[in-house]
Amino acid sequence: MDKLNLMSTFVTVTEAGSFTAAANRLGKTKALVSTHISQLEALLKVRLIIRSTRSMQVTSEGYSYYEQAKKILDDIVNLEAQLLNESQSLVGRLRISAPTTFGELVLMPFIAELTSANPDLKIELQLNDRFVDLISEGFDVALRIGKLADSSLIAKPAGFTRMILCASPEFIAHYGRPDTIEQLEDLPCVFDSNYRQAGSWGFLQDKQKVEIKPRIIARVNSALAAANMAFTGRVIAFCPEFAIHSMLEKGELVSLLPQVCNTQIPVNVIYPHRQHLSSRVTTFTQQFIAYWNRQTAA
Repeated sequence: MDKLNLMSTFVTVTEAGSFTAAANRLGKTKALVSTHISQLEALLKVRLIIRSTRSMQVTSEGYSYYEQAKKILDDIVNLEAQLLNESQSLVGRLRISAPTTFGELVLMPFIAELTSANPDLKIELQLNDRFVDLISEGFDVALRIGKLADSSLIAKPAGFTRMILCASPEFIAHYGRPDTIEQLEDLPCVFDSNYRQAGSWGFLQDKQKVEIKPRIIARVNSALAAANMAFTGRVIAFCPEFAIHSMLEKGELVSLLPQVCNTQIPVNVIYPHRQHLSSRVTTFTQQFIAYWNRQTAA
């Protein structure tokens, strides 16, 4: 068994999180995958994975080897593409993590364009709103909405999205249009728990930051779910613009108190720190930032 194949098996096991999942991806038996890892450890004379009957854990040496091995395998794929005069297209697999609503409404149309222009590019997109550890979960790149915590990850600013306070015309007809943000304390509201300020909404009033605790009658963990609940005419929602853009255009939702609801939150592309990024990550980042800027300028 050549070392590159053993290396590829180890990278897949690390990213898949288990020998069984890796075997399914590779089309091999679990026993053969385990044998390949043992052979690689014997060649390197170091323990890469600690196994038990129910779980596996990649060692610190294993993570270090994974970073370098993944880069080597990426470089080989890119070299082969260049030799085949495909240097202008993207080839290989790109694992991406993104927030659910942003991924469904913004990222999927972009990925459709990207894969259409690069038919040899294989995208694996996982959408969820939990914290994702890019390195331990084997992601190449991620999209993050909101202020980033300090970390060793590299972040490329893509731009901003606005937070918009909104309600349906039916809600306004029943309750009236609020004149001040303080009225939100008495009006029924839906709260998106992905908004970092637990239980409160932040606004800018007379150039001063003001936090209001709305009367929350429901909590959800999705901006689109909050928008859909506002669409029913029962509540006010505070949503990122990309989640309600089409509803605003159709008049299904109406922007409230725009003079104070001008909060902007950053959109970032992030990836693990590597000395040399693969061309897939670099090109994805550049093209997504250009795409997002076109969308927000429209």
